[in-house]
Amino acid sequence: MKVFVDKTEDGLQNQIDNFLTKATSTNYALLGLEANKLSALRNDWNLNRWLIQSNNSVATYVMGLVAFKNILRYGGNLGTLPELPVLEATPPITSGGMEKRFRDLIQDAMRSPAMTEAIAKDLGIVAPAAMTIANKFDAKPTFKLTYSSGGHPLIVWKKGPYEGVEIQKSSDGTNFTKLDRDYKPDFIDKTDLPAPATAEVWYYRLIYLINETEHLGQWSDVQKISVIGQ
Repeated sequence: MKVFVDKTEDGLQNQIDNFLTKATSTNYALLGLEANKLSALRNDWNLNRWLIQSNNSVATYVMGLVAFKNILRYGGNLGTLPELPVLEATPPITSGGMEKRFRDLIQDAMRSPAMTEAIAKDLGIVAPAAMTIANKFDAKPTFKLTYSSGGHPLIVWKKGPYEGVEIQKSSDGTNFTKLDRDYKPDFIDKTDLPAPATAEVWYYRLIYLINETEHLGQWSDVQKISVIGQ
C-alpha cells in the first residue's frame, strides 16, 4: 500500500483530524500507536486550525483597511472603520514539523501487524487509486478563493488525476461566462480591478477538463470574493 499525505492546507487539516479521530478510538487500539504521539499531533492540529482561522480573519481585516484608505484618498462614503478581529484564545504552542510528526505516526501505523488495507483506507492514509474514465463522471472540483499580490483573486484548486479545469466567472452569481482554462494550479484572475475606492463581488465556478477542452463531471459549487480597486 502506498501512503498518502494531502498537500493542500485544508486537505491536510481534514486528513489529520480524520486520522486522529479514528486512530484514538477503541476500534483501532490494536494498532498500538503511542498515546503521547497522538496527543502531540492533536496539539499541532489545534494550533494549525487557529493559525488558519486567524490568518483568514486578519486578511479580511487588512482588505477592509485598504478599501477604507482608498476611499479616504479618492473619495466616496467612508462608512464605518473595519473592526479589528477578535481572535480565539491562542492554543498551546508546539514546534515546527507537524507534517513530519504526522508522517511518522502513519509509518508507525503501517508497521503494525494489525494494519489492513481496509483500516488504512478508513484512516485516510492510502494513496487514491488511479481513476478510470468510467468513474470520473461524478467528479466535482473544490477550490478556495484568496488574494494574490495586488488584490487580484487567487483560485486555489487541486488537480488530482484530471487534466485541468475551465474557470467561469460572473458578476451576479447567475450568469457565467468563460474566463480561462487552467492546467496547472493555481490561477490568478488578472482581470482589471474596479476603479479606486470601488468594491465589487466576483463569482466563480470550475469544471474538470478531459482531452484538453471537453468538460468532465459536474460544476463546482459557486464561490464569491470581494475585490477592491487599488
